[in-house]
Amino acid sequence: MKADKNLNKTRNISYTGLFFGLALTLFKLVAGLLGHSTALIADAVRSFSELIGESVKLLDLFISSKPEDWSHNYGHGKVVTLFTGAGACMLLFAGVQSFTLASGELLIFMQGREAETPEMFALYAAAFTLISKEIVPFFNRRTWNQNEGISSEIDSYTRNAHIRSLFISCFVTLGIGCTFLPGKNGVIADSLIAVLLSLYLIGASGKLLYGTANELIEASLDEENNRKIREIINRTEGVLGSGELKTRRIGNGIAINACITVNNSLNIQEVTEIADLVEMRLKTTYG
Repeated sequence: MKADKNLNKTRNISYTGLFFGLALTLFKLVAGLLGHSTALIADAVRSFSELIGESVKLLDLFISSKPEDWSHNYGHGKVVTLFTGAGACMLLFAGVQSFTLASGELLIFMQGREAETPEMFALYAAAFTLISKEIVPFFNRRTWNQNEGISSEIDSYTRNAHIRSLFISCFVTLGIGCTFLPGKNGVIADSLIAVLLSLYLIGASGKLLYGTANELIEASLDEENNRKIREIINRTEGVLGSGELKTRRIGNGIAINACITVNNSLNIQEVTEIADLVEMRLKTTYG
């Protein structure tokens, strides 16, 4: 009952985040177009990347968390992988378009021609979205505070992502505000921030695509994780050594296959207990 209650709260938070992310993305896009702000348009693309993240959470809850069946022996984790890859492609396309638009505005300024200055409406919209960043996290914190047993690792990851998002929103708002300073040089701030933000988004989408491609071609985990897995196995009581380690990622989970060496004087039950202990320790670390 408690697990079901936690799951329902997680779903409600993901639905809220998804709706808020969609509304914020559309609002920034419309405000950027009407307010002639390339920085706000680039920030709308960044909000779209957060929207992809919320969608992945819902897919993980409804599909990839389903247990394996006769037609999916390793579960349904690849659904998240495919969706992440598709979202990364769209993010890459949007990032390139945003970069093209912003660099065009920047080039106009560098050529000495009069660049289009953002409207005051764009500054108000950026300030509003900055303030609204605290709305969903506030309700999420209230929801989770009523619940027990929430993973501190997830909470830490969410908090770090929220702080990063706030920092970028402050950066965008400040850049748009600089265009209203006396003199012509301030006009460049909007386009410059849009270029930098677009490059950040292109890099983020490239990283997602790289991870997706690695997972689809069954690449092993990185050497650091493989080393950590070997240490967990070899430090388990009764294990004399290990070999033939094979790892791969399946959505948000991982698969581990390994051979362990034990004392040949042990009986089958004792060997099984050692193998179960190894598995339990790996699950404790990796889920």
